[in-house]
Amino acid sequence: MSTSKRLTNWDLLRALSMFLVVVVHIAPQLGSFGNINASPIASTAAIICDPIFFCLSGYFAFKPLKKSYKNYLIDKALSLLLPIFVYAGLLYAFKTVTGSLQDTNYIRYTSDLAQGGWWFVPALIPCILVAPILSKMFDALDDRTCKIALFVTLGIYAWGGLSSVAKSLLISSQHITFAAAVSMLQHFIPLSLLGGTYFTFFCMGFLIKRVSPLLDMGEVRLIKVTGILFFILDIISAYFGIERADPSYNWMIATVAIFIVIDRLTISSNELSKAIEWSAKRSYSIYLLQYTTIEFAINIVYITALNGGYATLAWPLRLLTWLLATALAYGLALAIASLVDTLVIGPIQSKIRQHRMKF
Repeated sequence: MSTSKRLTNWDLLRALSMFLVVVVHIAPQLGSFGNINASPIASTAAIICDPIFFCLSGYFAFKPLKKSYKNYLIDKALSLLLPIFVYAGLLYAFKTVTGSLQDTNYIRYTSDLAQGGWWFVPALIPCILVAPILSKMFDALDDRTCKIALFVTLGIYAWGGLSSVAKSLLISSQHITFAAAVSMLQHFIPLSLLGGTYFTFFCMGFLIKRVSPLLDMGEVRLIKVTGILFFILDIISAYFGIERADPSYNWMIATVAIFIVIDRLTISSNELSKAIEWSAKRSYSIYLLQYTTIEFAINIVYITALNGGYATLAWPLRLLTWLLATALAYGLALAIASLVDTLVIGPIQSKIRQHRMKF
């Protein structure tokens, strides 16, 4: 498979995952269909985008430095931090004009965004800082060791997911002694690696890149099937209030399965590849914009167009309305990102890089 085709695969995953981010945040508008509350189902299914993005970051971050570590950090600052200040400024100006700004201090406004809806960026930065250092360590591992590490990690997270469900069900059914036994085992058998952090998902990106070509058909099939099962288990657990970690243990197996599928996907259409690449390149900017465009889409579709009459619609129309609002929020963010990235952020990044080359 050619390099361009393989990159298109990952661009597709990045673009789809960004769409799922929008789905997660607009899912509360979906509501219930009959006796089924569809909102938590949609949000739990779509939130797989979180581990996917960390894994994607690791997939491409673990590689030898082409320049100095200082230049590496400057490049990362240009790609990660510059868009934050540009889009924070644009959103600040927009909310000031519309009168919806609660805090008129730009620094505090940007700080609130970074600590709230833009949490992914400060969570990713420590991973980016150590990636070149870890890359040298990981590259020293042979293929067999990497393969063992991948399956051991999957086994640990599978135990974490299954034991958590078992413990919760045993407690709810008043089997306290058995629940205590599971709890005791959880203290001796780890539930995850570095629990409560996405760093393991970031490192898994490296393992997938190394191990995926080494897997035989039986191993690929096993990962796919278990990935589907744990993905379903996570949705069911969330819906019925069964204990889940954050990040969920179930996400690791599901995420690896998704990456194995994408790694073997072939995209032959040049036109489709270009469209995928265009939207994928705007994913970060869409992420920074999507809270505002979701708010706008909700106001247009639910409040202005329907005048609050969403609940009276038949469920197929309510589903169609939600899909329309989701598409509007994503499409508007993509359109704005395409303009700002092309006309503002891209030229600034180019100017700074050209200036650095002179010294």
